[in-house]
Amino acid sequence: MDFARRLMGCNDTAPTMKRLILLTALSFLLVGCATNSPKEKKVYLSDVKAGSTLRINSPLTVPAGEVRASLQFSKQLFVPGQVNKYEPYCQLVVNTIDKTDKEIPAMDFHIRRVVRDEEPFSYQKNTGRTMIASSSNDLSYLTSSAITTWLIKTYLYLESEQYPDIYRLVCGQAWDSYLSRRMYMSEFNDAAGPYLSILPGGAK
Repeated sequence: MDFARRLMGCNDTAPTMKRLILLTALSFLLVGCATNSPKEKKVYLSDVKAGSTLRINSPLTVPAGEVRASLQFSKQLFVPGQVNKYEPYCQLVVNTIDKTDKEIPAMDFHIRRVVRDEEPFSYQKNTGRTMIASSSNDLSYLTSSAITTWLIKTYLYLESEQYPDIYRLVCGQAWDSYLSRRMYMSEFNDAAGPYLSILPGGAK
């Protein structure tokens, strides 16, 4: 019987082998497509260019005796020290302290300079600190040794003829030293919520 089946070209293993080869080729094709698919490029807050616009969409309040209006989790925080620096946050900073609450109106501010900064948030005793300047006038770095936690910040220095008391926007987050990185633009949006927007230079 086996001889007769072979003679007639009936081979039970042939379809199985063909299916195996087809599945193997399909697997390689799917892996190749996944490997070659373009990765989404992460955009950092520090990538914002000087000449861009910071837009305050809703008035912000600087509490009495403070110089910062704080934002986190898309909400404004009014209690000093309420900011959790282990989560993305932003603070709009003014130049002067008032005895009463100060309102920053909804308006546009010109971003004249962008600076990246790193500073120790928690560290061991007898830790040395060294300032290292970058090759760009818009960037600066603060480094140290034996740091356990870094506060990674981005400064957007602001100016406005209508509101000259404005100083800068500070956004940041504390990181363990082996995980530290800059803030993504998506994290800025989550922290600032509907209160702040950043527009490229020339946008209206």
